[in-house]
Amino acid sequence: MSAAKTSPIRFGVNFLPNAPAETLRWVQVAEEVGFDIVGIADSQSLYRDVYMCLGWCAVETHRARLGPRVINPLTRHPAIAASAAATLEEMAPGRTMLGIGTGDSAVLNLGLKPSTRALLAEYVRTVRQLLKTGEAEWQGRHCRLTWWSGSVPIYLAASGPKMLELAGEIADGVIINTGLTPEIIRDSIDHVRSGAERAGRSLSEIDMWWLPLTNLRENQTDAFEEIAMTLASAGSHLSRFTTTGKHIPPDLYDAVVELGHRYRTDQHDKPDSQNRELIKELGLFDYLANRFAVAGTVEDCVEKLNQAIDAGAHQFWMSIHFDHKEEFLRKWADVIRIYQ
Repeated sequence: MSAAKTSPIRFGVNFLPNAPAETLRWVQVAEEVGFDIVGIADSQSLYRDVYMCLGWCAVETHRARLGPRVINPLTRHPAIAASAAATLEEMAPGRTMLGIGTGDSAVLNLGLKPSTRALLAEYVRTVRQLLKTGEAEWQGRHCRLTWWSGSVPIYLAASGPKMLELAGEIADGVIINTGLTPEIIRDSIDHVRSGAERAGRSLSEIDMWWLPLTNLRENQTDAFEEIAMTLASAGSHLSRFTTTGKHIPPDLYDAVVELGHRYRTDQHDKPDSQNRELIKELGLFDYLANRFAVAGTVEDCVEKLNQAIDAGAHQFWMSIHFDHKEEFLRKWADVIRIYQ
């Protein structure tokens, strides 16, 4: 078992914030074992407040980068988003980022629709301008951030071609949730590059992180079963907004669309979610595991990671939503050491 030879390989982890003290413990362990970046999800209807948890983590950690993964334009005004990001940067200088997406469970559980791409682009520009100059216009109204002048890196969450291109145009980084097969990785990179070139930028200016669904167990069957709820979540994004350019096999197209319609957002990423059984009912379980998962033994995970690395992915920001988080984090340290 050996690591693929390439640029430095880095790992990040994302948590759904349950009890704040428990969340802090997970973040501290992640930093201790060598994760480079830690995200906290923003979903007010299902979990604790993202910035309350991040603030505590900021003062109780020392190395790992921190930030929300991700906020959205509908539940946080740009001035509120900019103020929160700047405050976190004051608490952990040089260690923060601001993840932004169109809105998933945070939006849908309020009966709202996700942001359009155009609104998201305007939101990113407004937040960035507020952080830089303290003055901006948002939907025809003037807003201010009077106490800060600086920058916080902005990352876009992307699960489709057009969002990947937008990230290449306007973001400092991108969190890529398209899958980890070599064909999909290469195509996703091409879309980020296309957006960057359209804005006169280089691909090297965009910090690209890939989103694997990860678990370590003695066999892949058990490992996949324990992350079925996150496989369902990833699958639900394949029909979101559009299916164009998302590499959906023709024989699974109808099932993917039905998953998008029937996905329970009130049970988003919950371990006991009914969405677990839905992807089995629709015949999507094996397909989603192959496309999105890095799971099984350490050897299984390294084999899948090496294939992704050979295709051009170098940074992996995993989501872990099962109960045995601390056990997993300490075991994943073995994988981190392989790539050091």
